[in-house]
Amino acid sequence: MIEKNRQFIFVNEIYNLKIIFNDLTKDDRVTVLNGPCKEISNPFLIFLRKVHCHPAVNRYIELPFKGIWSDSLRNIPWDIEKEYIIIFTNSSIYPLKAEYLLELQKKYHIKYVLHMNDHWESPYSSKAREYAKKIHFDYIFTIDNGDAEKYGFLLSKAHYSMLVDMKGTLPKYDLYFTGQNKGRLELLHKIYNKLQEEKVSSLFRIARVKKKDQKYAGITYNKMVPYQAVLDEMKDCNCILEILTPGMTGASLRYCEAVCYNKKLLSNNRNITNLPFYCSEYMRYFERIEDIDCEWVKERISVNYNYDGSFSPIRLVDQIITMEERKAAQ
Repeated sequence: MIEKNRQFIFVNEIYNLKIIFNDLTKDDRVTVLNGPCKEISNPFLIFLRKVHCHPAVNRYIELPFKGIWSDSLRNIPWDIEKEYIIIFTNSSIYPLKAEYLLELQKKYHIKYVLHMNDHWESPYSSKAREYAKKIHFDYIFTIDNGDAEKYGFLLSKAHYSMLVDMKGTLPKYDLYFTGQNKGRLELLHKIYNKLQEEKVSSLFRIARVKKKDQKYAGITYNKMVPYQAVLDEMKDCNCILEILTPGMTGASLRYCEAVCYNKKLLSNNRNITNLPFYCSEYMRYFERIEDIDCEWVKERISVNYNYDGSFSPIRLVDQIITMEERKAAQ
């Protein structure tokens, strides 16, 4: 099929994946839908939609009538002469009904692609697993090496769209962590305690922590900030802390940020040495708390990974096109 008859549609997530896949808004081959939901401005309706469609809520109980928010795909000027490749993330597919997607596929030439940004067996992926039983995905990509090996998924590079220039910024504190609990709280607390003992200045933001588990006054609990504010805080740090969620083996967003913004990375990802841009001078792996080199965390050095733009999600579109061309040539 000639290129002009193929259209990519990327269904973006309501939340922070807008950041990761932002480069696709600059790609003429791709129509980006900012969530499968229509644009609304009423603050109460925005709040209601977030609750109604939120993955964490629907993980425990499948709320009905989520289709009332899902009209972005309905507004596409579908053409029976075109081939459509629709890319979902494991979170952006939540508000849509599998029946609706199957109905679309009967009417038009559509291929569905699922891009997993979480570990397949994670509770946060439960709905994606359900959809995979109902819908045929031509390609399932994962950023997790273990999932690629175990389930035969296509291993995808970690994706990230650079949003700011941090050149020339001087760090004000040593180490930065931001993220949700996701079963990591005990480890994060132990790390924070070691940092305090070793006089390492740090900024920790941990979300979804019960009041009874909020152990340290110096940690900011349950007060996550907009991603632009995260980047502002990141400018002021010397080193980023990456703690993978249990079961995950691939690179996280923190790895991409470290490379793109030239920051040191302290990580518990045992596969870090196999990742592109790994540099022992700038990245350190630890398995035990006592393995953390606090003096290295505090040391100010010039960091430059010579990042070449390869995390851009535009490369994902290129990869799909290459695979489609190979299929056509067979």
